Amino acid sequence: MFDVAVIGGGIAGMATAARLQRRGMTTVVLEAHGQPGGCAGFFRRSGFSFDVGATTLVDFAGDGVGAELLSDIGMPLPDSETLPGYAAWLPDRTVMLHRDHDAWSSERLRMLGNSDAHRRFWNLLDHLASVFWNISRRGAKLPCQTLHDAINAVRLLGIRNLPVARFLRWTLGGALKHFRLRDDRPLVGLLSMLVEDTVHSSIDHAPLITQRWASLFVEPG
Repeated sequence: MFDVAVIGGGIAGMATAARLQRRGMTTVVLEAHGQPGGCAGFFRRSGFSFDVGATTLVDFAGDGVGAELLSDIGMPLPDSETLPGYAAWLPDRTVMLHRDHDAWSSERLRMLGNSDAHRRFWNLLDHLASVFWNISRRGAKLPCQTLHDAINAVRLLGIRNLPVARFLRWTLGGALKHFRLRDDRPLVGLLSMLVEDTVHSSIDHAPLITQRWASLFVEPG
């Protein structure tokens, strides 16, 4: 008998089990695949190993979520190198996705356009990322897939942030079209890479608001 059964052996499932065990509960993790890891795992075929998602762990410095997890379960921080960001190679330019938000804000305007439409687009993403990243850490499920998810997200938003609830059903492509930037090839190219890497979707189908996507704009990289 176990106190808790955790469905899914991805990063979230394994972290949840570790936190529960730290609190004295017994757990069993149920995973449909041959090994844990989820989107940070791998598979083997014909003698070769293939990554299926994340290959770099981030946020293990300072007050990052990785450091918070290890502290919570009583593990020391690993020896690591803090990356300044990731470089995105486009056909005609290289864009550095700095982890420092001020540096990233300057880089994206310098390399991807500094028009009024570009500034308003990034300001919207920054604002939504900040608001929804905070409520996701308080239990909101993003993107909302059921009525219960939406009601819970609205409750956590509070009166002050309630106006942003209208963006819960927007796609990233819809936001680009709203600011007349859908045909901006460098901007769309960069965002397409980020969307594929984080939520495995396309610009026009990726939710504007999702935990993994929003984290890029709170602290890119």
